[in-house]
Amino acid sequence: MQVVIIGSGNVATVLGRLMVSNGHQILQVWGRNALHAATLAAELNAEAITDINAINTEADLYLLAVTDSALAEMASQLWLGDKLLVHAAGSVSLSVLKPASTRYGVLWPMKMIRKQMQTLTPVTIFIDGNTEEVMKELEALAAEFSDTVSRANDEARAKMHLLAAITSNFTNHLYHLANHYCEAENIPFHLFLPLIEDTVSQLRVSHPREVQAGPAFRNDSATLERHRKLLAQYPDILKIYDAMTASIRREFGWEPQN
Repeated sequence: MQVVIIGSGNVATVLGRLMVSNGHQILQVWGRNALHAATLAAELNAEAITDINAINTEADLYLLAVTDSALAEMASQLWLGDKLLVHAAGSVSLSVLKPASTRYGVLWPMKMIRKQMQTLTPVTIFIDGNTEEVMKELEALAAEFSDTVSRANDEARAKMHLLAAITSNFTNHLYHLANHYCEAENIPFHLFLPLIEDTVSQLRVSHPREVQAGPAFRNDSATLERHRKLLAQYPDILKIYDAMTASIRREFGWEPQN
């Protein structure tokens, strides 16, 4: 398959890399930043362009991998006829691509993607398309990158994007705050990695409610108060600690539900 990539950031880089490794040819990489476009194009053995009007119109697939807020604007500058056009955003509607092609879809890897990644696995990839034919094409392409591929329409992807923020972005922020506390209190953060990994591994076989533990779960008021005192100099962490404590206590019947 011959591909044009519109964008030169994290998603463009990693998906472009995977396409090449699976035997696809990248014809062009478009980017607003000439250096970024040239750098990615050199890696993918493609032509770098900065003029959207210079896009090769003979490719089989056009990957629109720009920021979510720029997708509609970029799509409005394209007309690709019946060429397949896809974006890779979880929270953006399929319909933003409608002005640019008669065949369009979404291929969204549910993962925090960084340029240095050589693979996406493990990852769930969600696909959608404006026709059954498009969805089947995207399912086949996504299967080259992951063993876990699922269909999801706009409404489903919006909810999954929300849940991805809660289960990944929010938890990572908690790790960030914990690391900040560790640095301030001279505690090695890496000591907690086995605990973090074990908690996640338990979720593969058990419902999250079944693996809940800790002082809020036990209604251990004395320990909760000791924890709060240890956080007296960390008001931002204390606010989150109190909110999470209250939520857990409500869930397990120690406080009335709102």
